[in-house]
Order: sequence, then structure tokens, then C-alpha cells
Amino acid sequence: MEILSHAGRLRRKLVAWRRHLHMNPEPSMEEHETAAFAMERLREIGVAKVTPGVGKTGVVGLIRGKGRRTVGLRADMDALELVEENDVPYRSQRPGLMHGCGHDAHVACLLGAAAILQDMRGKLPGGVKLIFQPGEEGLGGARFMIEDGVLVRPRMRAIAALHVATDTQAGKIGIRRGYDTAQTEDVRLVVQGKTAHAARPDQGVDSIAVASQALIAIQQFVARHTNSVDRKLVTFGIIRGGTRANVLADKVELTGTIRTLEPEGRTAITNFLTRDLRKLVGAMGARLRVRIEKDGYPPLLNDDEVVDIVEDAAAEMLGAGNVVEIPKPNLGGEDFAYFGLAGIPAAMFRLGILDERKGFASPGHSSTFDMDDRRVLPIGAAMLAATAVRMLEEF
Repeated sequence: MEILSHAGRLRRKLVAWRRHLHMNPEPSMEEHETAAFAMERLREIGVAKVTPGVGKTGVVGLIRGKGRRTVGLRADMDALELVEENDVPYRSQRPGLMHGCGHDAHVACLLGAAAILQDMRGKLPGGVKLIFQPGEEGLGGARFMIEDGVLVRPRMRAIAALHVATDTQAGKIGIRRGYDTAQTEDVRLVVQGKTAHAARPDQGVDSIAVASQALIAIQQFVARHTNSVDRKLVTFGIIRGGTRANVLADKVELTGTIRTLEPEGRTAITNFLTRDLRKLVGAMGARLRVRIEKDGYPPLLNDDEVVDIVEDAAAEMLGAGNVVEIPKPNLGGEDFAYFGLAGIPAAMFRLGILDERKGFASPGHSSTFDMDDRRVLPIGAAMLAATAVRMLEEF
């Protein structure tokens, strides 16, 4: 409760930090100003050791306690390519970029946790690494930081992270045991047709028409030719093709994502895209090129012991009624999974931000995403700090 009270006293700073970051979003692996902001705040807080440039634009702070053991807390920093539609004083000042996934709040919460832990460092039974990570939105910044040695010097015994959740009520903490997020892979299809006048489509091969059939075939395959209980999807977010209204497009490019939890579903989908779909496109007179990026994010498997620590901390500070069990994994991707794959106990928990009464109900990755930061940020900061203390005691 002392930690929660301390977080409440930080409310103004937390809100100011988050809103500054919200107004100044930066894309993946280009978070130079965000990293500098985090470094400045850490130094103001009194964190003695702050290391820039970890994993290119990442920042690592280290709070030293009494013991030799060390645990970690992580926040991602990058924004999305979105045009913000919120009419608020702190709206994005950078056209085409927006913190539409809450990473501004993650950074603010970790800075708040740093302030709390720095003040209680004399009581800490070890050290806490504060990891401000770049490039979560598709570029795998966690992996770059791991390659740069973030897990060692000193070695971490466990790590935790939070993520805001638009499907969890504001002020509540969501926990998930087992698999949390899916394996992700980018996919790019190129349908090559043949250009001709739109008035004589028989003299060419309409790649737009063929691509449309291919899209339908993919969704039909997923729905009817894979195990119905497997959790999987294929979504295309970008389609490009054509130059004029009266000219057949000679080429259409489709860019999307494959999300799977069960390996059987992934195998079935990738086999269809690379083999059978080619035959279908060929039967309509076109050619198909397929590129699947095998280097997507692995599934996030939360460590049970870290989840137990989060649950106990939340129940003690907020009351057991404010801890909710997330019943199913989701098909989102999260590069925090790389920390678990590296052999360190790792878990992510959710900070609820849904508040329909106040109008905060937009989904993540939307142009109207926002939250009641005055209410939720102190809870997030307190939860990170309390989780770190308990991890030091348990690991």
C-alpha cells in the first residue's frame, strides 16, 4: 500500500510524461527523442547508471539495491503509423504518427516505477533493470536488446512487463497463465497478370480480379480446411495495384499477417499459400509469388511463477476483486516473447483502461485510442514497482 500511495503522489508527473510522449510519437527503431526523454527523467529521478543505445535506440537504467540478484521491468517506446482523430490538447503533433497502442503509457508507468524503486532502494534485496525497448511494432526490438547484452551485466533472474488493455475495465489488472499471444509472420503476395485496355479484358489478365479470388480462397481455406478449434487467422492490411481506371492492372501486391498458436494450423496455412494457391492463380492465367517472413514473433508463454507474483501484488494493493483472469490467449503479436525464449522467467500482465462512461472504449491500433491517464497510470506504475520487489524476494 505504501507503493500505491507513492504512485498516487506521482500522478501529475505520470500524466505529464505520458502526454509529452503522446504529442511526440516516433516510429519503430527511430525513438531517439523518446529515448533521450527517458534518460533525462531517469537521471532526474536519481538513477545512477543509465545506458543509451542498447539495441540501437533502447535505454537501460539500473537501480542497485542491497543484494546481488537482479530482475527486470520492460516498456516499449515506439508509435504507430496512424493519423490521430482525438480532439485533445495532447494529440499527436507529428502527422501520420500516433501512440495508438499505449506505449506512451508504458514508458510513463516504467518511469513512475523507477521513481518509486529509487526511493526505496535501501530496502531492495537486489537490483532492478529498467528496460526501455524500441521497435516492438513489427521490428523485434527486444531481440536487438538481447543481442546487445541486456540480459547480462548483471544477469536478470526474471522480468515483467505491462500492456494496457482496452477489453479490461479501467483500474483492474488482467493476468494470463500459459500462452498469451500468438506466433506472427508477415506475408507478401504478388499476383502478376497482363495489362490491357479495360474495354478488352480478354486481351490481358486482370490481376485485380485474380487477387480478389485469391483473397476469398485464402479465407475459405482457413475457415473450411483447417481444424476449427485451432486459433489462427490470415489478414491482409495492404493491397496495391493499378495505374488507371481504364487499364487492367498488370500486378497486385498484397501484404498481410499470419497469426497462429497451434503449429498444425500454421503448417496448413503456409502450405496452402506456397503450393495450392499458386495453382488457383495459375488457372486464371496469372502467376503468384509468395514471400513469408519466417522471422516473425514467437508466441508469448507467460511464466506461472511471475504471474503468481503479479496476482499477489495486485490483490494486496487493489483488492482481489480487481484482478481478472484472461480466459483465452489472443492472436496479437508481442516481441516480449523473446525474453522468455532466452531462458528467463517472463510474464506480461494487463492494465485495464476500458471506461465506456467516460468515452474511453476505442480499440488499440485505432485513430481514436485514448485512456483516462489520471486514473490508470498510478496503478500501472505501482504494479510494476511491486512486481519488481516481489520478484527480487522470490527469484
